[in-house]
Amino acid sequence: MGNAESKKEEEASTAEGSKTKETKEESDSGRKKSADHKKERSHRNKERSGAGSKERPKTGETGESRHTQRDESDSTQRVKDKTEKFSATQARSSNPVKQEWNKDVANVTELGKRHQRLVVAAIDFGTFGSGFALCIYADYKRDPNKISVHTWNSGTAITNKAPTTVLINPNGKDCMSFGYDAEREFVDLEPADQKKHYLFRQFKMKLFSNPDLSESTKLKDITDKELPAVDVFAAVIQFFRESLQKRLNTRNLEDFTYDDVYWVITVPAIWDLKAKEFMRRAAEKAGLKDSQLSLALEPEAASLYCRKIPVEINTQKDGAKQIASLPEGAKYLVLDLGGGTIDITAHEVMADAGLRELHQASGGYYGGTCVNDEIMSFFKRLFGAPVLMRLKEENPGDYLDLMNDIEMKKCTYSPKMDKNNITLRLPVTLLDAYKEETECQIEECLQDTAFADDVQIKRDKMMISKKLFGSFFKSSVDNVVRIIKEILDTPSMSEVTTFLAVGGYAESALIKETLQTTFPEKKIVIPTDPSLSVLKGAVIYGFEPEIIASRVCKYTYGIAKQGIWKEGDPESKKLPEKTRKGLHWCDGVFDKHVEVGQVVKLGEFQEAKEYFAVEGQVEALLDFYASTEKNPRFVDDPGCTCVGNLVLDLSGGKTKKKILVRIGVGGTELEVEAMDPTGHVFRSNCNFLP
Repeated sequence: MGNAESKKEEEASTAEGSKTKETKEESDSGRKKSADHKKERSHRNKERSGAGSKERPKTGETGESRHTQRDESDSTQRVKDKTEKFSATQARSSNPVKQEWNKDVANVTELGKRHQRLVVAAIDFGTFGSGFALCIYADYKRDPNKISVHTWNSGTAITNKAPTTVLINPNGKDCMSFGYDAEREFVDLEPADQKKHYLFRQFKMKLFSNPDLSESTKLKDITDKELPAVDVFAAVIQFFRESLQKRLNTRNLEDFTYDDVYWVITVPAIWDLKAKEFMRRAAEKAGLKDSQLSLALEPEAASLYCRKIPVEINTQKDGAKQIASLPEGAKYLVLDLGGGTIDITAHEVMADAGLRELHQASGGYYGGTCVNDEIMSFFKRLFGAPVLMRLKEENPGDYLDLMNDIEMKKCTYSPKMDKNNITLRLPVTLLDAYKEETECQIEECLQDTAFADDVQIKRDKMMISKKLFGSFFKSSVDNVVRIIKEILDTPSMSEVTTFLAVGGYAESALIKETLQTTFPEKKIVIPTDPSLSVLKGAVIYGFEPEIIASRVCKYTYGIAKQGIWKEGDPESKKLPEKTRKGLHWCDGVFDKHVEVGQVVKLGEFQEAKEYFAVEGQVEALLDFYASTEKNPRFVDDPGCTCVGNLVLDLSGGKTKKKILVRIGVGGTELEVEAMDPTGHVFRSNCNFLP
C-alpha cells in the first residue's frame, strides 16, 4: 500500500493490531497463476501470520528470498528439510510512526562487517574480455593513477584483458586455466578429452537474459555440456583471487595478507537485483568474504576514472578527442559500450568533485557480441545449422578458431577502410561437413543463395563484401543511437553537451563515426584505453564509494503487508478475518518506501515505517519487493519482483512488538535498517537470490 492511505484504513489497521495465527503448514513459493492455485493460496493465508502475501518458511530457510517464479518442487523440498516453526512479522500498519527514529543510535548490530580496504582489487568481468587490477591505499593517496593492471600473453602480444574463457576439469569443479591459456589448452587436447572437459566462453550475458535466474541455473559450454552457472562464475573469480595472491607474494607486498584485500566486481547498471546477488553468491563460493566485496556499476566506474584521472584533450586524426578531467557543473552522457550490454546514463560533476546521476541507466543487449550473433546467423543461413552444430561437436577447436577470427575482423572493420572485402578463414572441417551433408561443394551451391553477389569462397577463404559485413552492425548501432536519442529527449537532459564513450566497443571505428555523424553538436570524448576505464574506475570506487553522491532510483521499493480490502481488489486477496469495523483484511499489499525515478542520496535512508509483530514471536521476516511501476497495489502485480528479505531476532519478550523499518537505495545494493522497541538497530543488505 502506498504512503497515502485513507484515514478509515489507518484507523481500522491500528484498531485491529496484529491478529493472525502462526504458520501451520509449509511454504509454497511456486505461485502459479491459475485460479485454483489462487484459491489454495488464499486458504493458506487464513492459517499463517506474516507481512504480505508470501507464505512463510520455517526458521532455517530465512536466508533465502522467495521469488514469485521459484521452482515449486525446490521450494517444497527446502521447507521439508527444516524442523522449527516460524512466525513472521505482521505488517499491517503504515500509520505515521509513533516511535521516533533515534538518529544518534549507538546500539547498532551490523549484520555485515566493515573492511579497512588497505588494498583494493577490481575485477572487470566482461562478456568478451575480462581483467583485474589492484592498488595499495598508500599509493592511491599519493597518485590515484598508480593502479596496477594485470597483463596477459596472447602468444603474439601482451594485452590488458584476456578472453572470458574458462577451461574446467572433467569433474566439473576445478578451473584448469583461463583466457588465452584456456583456449590454447583446449585446442591442444585430444578430441576425446575435449568432449570430457568443459570450455565456457562469453557466458556473462546469461545473467542478463534469464528472468528465472537462480543458483540452479545451468550454462552450456562450447559443446553443449552443462554445469551450474554459479560454479562457472565462481571458477573465474577464484582464478582471479589466486592470481592476486601470487602477486601479493611476489611483488614485495609481504606486509599485506589476503584479508587486507577489498574486492570490487563490476556489473552492468541495467542488471536487476537478482543478477547482482548471483554475482555476489558466485564470489562467496570462490572464497571472497561478504565483508570484502562491493559491486560497482560499470558506467559509474568509468565516469569515476575519467573524473579522477586528468588527461589532456588530444585531437586524433579521425577527429575523436581524448577526455580531460571534467569541470564542475559539467553534464554528460556516459556511454558504456561493452561486448554484451550497452549501459547509458547521465552524470553531473559536483562542487566537491563528486558525481550526481541525472538519469537512470538505460540500455540492453546491444553490444559487440550482437554483431557476432548476426555473423553467426549469416553462417547458419549459408551453411545450415546442422553443419555448424556438427563442426562444434566434432571439431570444437576449429569452431573456436573460427569464432576468434570473426572477433578479430569485427574489431578492425570500418566503413572507410580501403579494402572492398573482409576475409575470413574457414576450417577445412567445416567445408568437409558441408559437402557430406549436402553432397555439394560450397563454392557451387553459393551461386544459388541470396549471398551470391556479396560472398566469394576460394578454398579455405571466404571474402565478404564491405556492404554485407557492415549490415551485421546495423541492429546494434541502431539501438545504441535510439537509446541515446530517447535519453536526450528527456527535458532534464537539455544541458548535456558531452558524450563520454568507454568500453571495448567504443574502440570500434564504426561506433565512433556513427556518434560523430548522428550527434554533430555533441562533443564525443574517449579516454585513453577506453576498455580499461571501467576496470580502473572500479579500483577508485573501492577506495571512494561516496564519490557517487546520488542516484536516480531504478525501481519502486516496498514491503509486503496486509491492508484493508477495497472494492475492486481481487477476491482472492480478501481474507476471512475482519477488522472491528467489519472490513476485510487484504493480503499482499505493496507498502511503498521509495518510488521509481526518485533521486536518492548515498548513505541516506528513506522515512521509517512501523510494522507489528505478534506476541511471543521470536523471529520476524520482512519481504522486500521492487516494481517498475510508480504505485503498485499488490506485490504480485505485473512488474513486481521479490528482491530480498530481512530476518530479525525478537526473542526475549512476550509483548506485542512494533518495529521501525527504513531502506536505503543510494548505493548499488539495497540496504535495510530495522529498529526494535528497545532502540536497537539492525543494519544489513538484503538476500536477493531465490
